[in-house]
Amino acid sequence: TLSVAKTFELAGGRDFLIPLTSIPVKARLLCALPAVLLTSLFFMDQNISVRVVNNPDNKLKKGPAYNIDMAALGLITGALSVVGLPWMCGATVQSMNHLKAMTTTRFNEETQEPEIDHVTETRLTGFVIHALIAATVTALPLLQYLPIPVVSGVFLYLGRKLMSGNSFIERMGDGLAERRRLPKKHPIHLLGRKKMNMFTFLQATCLIGLWTFKQNPATAIFFPSVIGMLIAIRALALPRFFSEEELVALGDPTPKRSKTAQLMEEKQAVEASPS
Repeated sequence: TLSVAKTFELAGGRDFLIPLTSIPVKARLLCALPAVLLTSLFFMDQNISVRVVNNPDNKLKKGPAYNIDMAALGLITGALSVVGLPWMCGATVQSMNHLKAMTTTRFNEETQEPEIDHVTETRLTGFVIHALIAATVTALPLLQYLPIPVVSGVFLYLGRKLMSGNSFIERMGDGLAERRRLPKKHPIHLLGRKKMNMFTFLQATCLIGLWTFKQNPATAIFFPSVIGMLIAIRALALPRFFSEEELVALGDPTPKRSKTAQLMEEKQAVEASPS
């Protein structure tokens, strides 16, 4: 079962404010390196989450506010650090499930696939969700009876739910499917089976390496550096082997070429439409 306190209190019965002045100056300086790594992790985690949600395919009406979001995250993280409470960061799985819950889909007769019609955009659901989370503080004595497998099952369900519609997961199965059974816009028609599977294999290798690196306690602190290395692989290595048109088809267009991506999609739509 979950190990929780029976009453609302700070860990170890400590004071609310962290006595920063009692920490030696040398220790503060040594904390700078992991602080930089954590800052990089927060930066990437936050941007990954908001960019996934703000994907043009989701047809959101509100404009992105990346700088304001980052400024708010910095202020909140600073305040939480002073009182020693857990930091906040982008919750990709929860954010995507919230988005899907607010999404209305329709069936496209031409592509024979469901597509997003519109998303109900409101702040009310976010406030209600977090108000309910805060209300669980009153249920702390009951949470200690909650079995660990139940908690693990919830996160497993959320992760599995998010996999639906993921191009990487879909390509893992499509790599073995007959080409004629796949949609006309499928990347296998542009790249061929071998090159598409090579891209998918590279993604899987990076994912396995990232997970292995994170699971090792000796290397977990350098996890943000590995994410930075993945960015370098995408920005510098992949363009040498895949053209921009191929990357667009694979669902991984270069951000600085967003107009090019739109032109490529329009070109594919024209070619796929019946003459």
